[in-house]
Amino acid sequence: MGVTIHYNGKLDDPRALDELLITAKRFCREHNWKFHEIDDRIIGKVERWIPSDDEEIHTQTSRIDDRQRGLLINPHPESETVWLTFNQHGELCFYMPESDPGHYWESKCLFTKTQFAPLEVHMAICDLLHLIKDKHFPSLEVYDEGEYFETGDPKQLAHKIGFLNNVMDQLEQKLSEEDSDDPAVNAIRDAVDEVETFHGTPLPEGKPPKDKKRKLNVERGKKITLRDPEWKRDHGISAGKN
Repeated sequence: MGVTIHYNGKLDDPRALDELLITAKRFCREHNWKFHEIDDRIIGKVERWIPSDDEEIHTQTSRIDDRQRGLLINPHPESETVWLTFNQHGELCFYMPESDPGHYWESKCLFTKTQFAPLEVHMAICDLLHLIKDKHFPSLEVYDEGEYFETGDPKQLAHKIGFLNNVMDQLEQKLSEEDSDDPAVNAIRDAVDEVETFHGTPLPEGKPPKDKKRKLNVERGKKITLRDPEWKRDHGISAGKN
């Protein structure tokens, strides 16, 4: 939960990628942002999300031999990564390595959550996306939940973040109340119970299940760190197709 910037699209000409990355790296250096260049050959099997009209999540697995190039940008310790990564067809895309060697999850709808970083960081990420769109990537589509990308209005962004923080404060308070009967709180408790049951072990015979009306500890602002699977760590990064 948090104010998020969503972005996707395909370059009109994949050959524009080199200039796009030069522009992005210059912007990062001007803002003292850390970034990591990647140039990987992606070979093996990939699982993709398949659009459908029902509420079920449908995926398809197929073989893949692709190249992934771009930048992973870290604008602030409290912001998620900005994914400027492209496949060989010029589409914004990231191949997430799974635990099995040579297996990947494909994501073409990329996003960056900035909820806990300073307001200026969210604004600067939008400025970077505007710069890229104007100079190299006119078909880039961006949806900013804070509406700064669309309006350029920092007051609107501050209002959105303040509203969301207020909602999260209220939810956190209710989750800490053991006797709360709020439907949203009960739904979260049910989800937590399902996860604990899935990852845990069955209760010993005769031991009563956990009381549904229980307090939950809430940790906000924890950044999810992307890690390579064990098989890929310490193997370096390839230089594209070779």
